[in-house]
Amino acid sequence: MSFQFCDNFNEALDCTEPKTENDIVFLDQSKFKKENPSFEDFGNFLYFTARETPGVHLEFSTPWNGMKADLFKSDYRAYLLYGSSKEKMEGNHLMPSKVVSFHYLGALLKEEFRHTGIASKPFQIDKLGEIRLTYIIEIPGQKPVVKERTLRLKWKP
Repeated sequence: MSFQFCDNFNEALDCTEPKTENDIVFLDQSKFKKENPSFEDFGNFLYFTARETPGVHLEFSTPWNGMKADLFKSDYRAYLLYGSSKEKMEGNHLMPSKVVSFHYLGALLKEEFRHTGIASKPFQIDKLGEIRLTYIIEIPGQKPVVKERTLRLKWKP
């Protein structure tokens, strides 16, 4: 099995936006039009406008990792963790030898902002620091795959 961090893919489930373990994601500040924004507002911006979707692209050497398709589909799960927040990835697309999973970064960050009590505080991008994400992929027939990735969010120059 091959594993790749991937934030976007095409209809054939090929990765069109490969990522690394350490990335800087540049955001267009001109599209963040909220007056006196809070951290929650920023989470909404990431979800609805920037649409940042950290994800993974998996390829198997045998269809469905050597299992029956229905069993593979029913037992496959992918999670994304940040801080004390763990969410099941919202998007899962499965083909016989390829799987992609993604989650909306804004949804995960908003959950963590609520847990840490900063959701309503004034937002400053510099206060985010490094965002350490943990991916947990439960693939039927093998041990879970656990990978970490660090993001830094910055405004485009």
